[in-house]
Amino acid sequence: MIPGNKDNRDGWLFSIPFLLVFVLFMLYPLVYGFVISFFKWNVLSDKVFAGFQNYISLFSDEKFYTSLWHTVEFVLITTPVLLVIGFLMALITTSKSPLKKVAENVFFIPYIFSMTVVSTLWAWIFQKQYGLLNKVIGLVGIQPVGWLTDPNWAMWSVCIATFWWTAGFNMILMSAGIKQISSEIYESAMIDGANYRQSVFRITIPLLKPTIVLCLILQIIASFNVFGQVYVMTGGGPFGKTRTIIQYIYETGFSYFKMGYSAAMSYILFFIIMIVSVVQYISLGRKSNE
Repeated sequence: MIPGNKDNRDGWLFSIPFLLVFVLFMLYPLVYGFVISFFKWNVLSDKVFAGFQNYISLFSDEKFYTSLWHTVEFVLITTPVLLVIGFLMALITTSKSPLKKVAENVFFIPYIFSMTVVSTLWAWIFQKQYGLLNKVIGLVGIQPVGWLTDPNWAMWSVCIATFWWTAGFNMILMSAGIKQISSEIYESAMIDGANYRQSVFRITIPLLKPTIVLCLILQIIASFNVFGQVYVMTGGGPFGKTRTIIQYIYETGFSYFKMGYSAAMSYILFFIIMIVSVVQYISLGRKSNE
């Protein structure tokens, strides 16, 4: 037996445990969920084939449109802000400051907390009567604000909690990308008279574009899948103003037991995320190559 064949056999042998887990917990639910989307099924009754009826019903479902818009609103608010915050954090943690290691730990620590812990903490901070934030602004004579109960503030409150929680992830990726940039480039720029601002905009950002594109795509995917912090902090309120598409899918499937309809919405969301991600990757990747 030639070594090449043995290497292939050993590779497949060691891959079998992962492949079994992948097929059982990823591939099979993915395919089965897609099949369910073509049926009317409320768990307690038999499945009834409905063809594309579940998908057609989405076009006349007002809650689907509003939930999707709230999700898009969350994406549009959080994605650019988190990219900028993550980049600024990365600049601090890759600087020559003696406190950069401390800053790196402080910036990343919130990300290791669970969603429930973070959401509960910020729900307490934003609580109207006894919350920390209203206590602080009350010291300067400002009346308490219903951060989680006012339709004008509820989504922004969820976004602020998300900023604090997840910015450290982008910081880690971007700081790793900055560290890959040769110091000789910066030294040459300094010799030519470039200041810090010029180095950031003319060297760091252009050479960091592949990492920025990666962070952008990951952030869009994560923001489209927002659920936990909304569910814990506002429950989708007030008046459904923060109900996201994932929450609506959850309620449809596990509160109203419309499994087929819920699955159909899940795959619509999947295709939306896939299309947005592919378009972003192609357009931004093409610009970075230019």
